[in-house]
Amino acid sequence: MVDVGKNDGQPAQAKPQRRRRDPEARRREVIEAAERVIAARGLEGLTHRSVADEGGLPVASTTYHFATRDDLIRLAFERSVDQFLAYLEHLDEQQPVASTTDLVDRLSDAVVTACTGGDQAHWTVQYELFLAAMRRPALRPVADHTITAGRTSLERYLPPARAYAVSAALSGMILHGLAGTQAPDRATVHAALAELCGTTRT
Repeated sequence: MVDVGKNDGQPAQAKPQRRRRDPEARRREVIEAAERVIAARGLEGLTHRSVADEGGLPVASTTYHFATRDDLIRLAFERSVDQFLAYLEHLDEQQPVASTTDLVDRLSDAVVTACTGGDQAHWTVQYELFLAAMRRPALRPVADHTITAGRTSLERYLPPARAYAVSAALSGMILHGLAGTQAPDRATVHAALAELCGTTRT
C-alpha cells in the first residue's frame, strides 16, 4: 500500500515564490498610459478602462492605485509638471545661456520644437490639463506651481516684468502652434521674443 502522505525519501520541492510587484513602477505605468490616452483622445476619453487598455494592464490595477478618474487626472498633471520643472532646472546645464540674445534663440527653438518635434504629446497633455484646471479647482495649485516655476526660471535672465511677459507669450505661442493648422514660423517667434526681451535694435 502506497502512503500518499510521504514523498519516498525525495526532497520536497519548494513552491516558487511569487514575484512582488513594485507599486511605484505600476503607478508609473498607469500614469504614463493615462498621459497617452489624454494626448490621443483628450480628457473626455480618459477612463480606467481606456487607461488599462492603453497600458496593457488589468483594470483592477488602475482602480487600486487611482480610485477615481480625478485621481488619474491630478497625478497625470503633477507628472507633467515635474517633467517641465526638470526641463527648466537643466535648461542651461549642457550649454549655458550666455546672453539675452542667446536666450531668445534658445526659446525660439523650444517653441518650434514643442509644436513640431517629439514633445508634442507632452505639451498636448499639459494644455489639456491646464484647461481642466479651469473647471476643477483641485488642479489649480498644480497649475499655479507650473506658472510660477516658468516665470521664476526666466527671472534668472530677465527682469521680473519681462520674465512674466515672455512666460505668458511662450504659453500662447505653443498653444497656437498645437491648436492651429500651421507650425509656428521661427522667424516670427524670434522677432516677437526679441521684442519682449528687449534685444531688438532700433
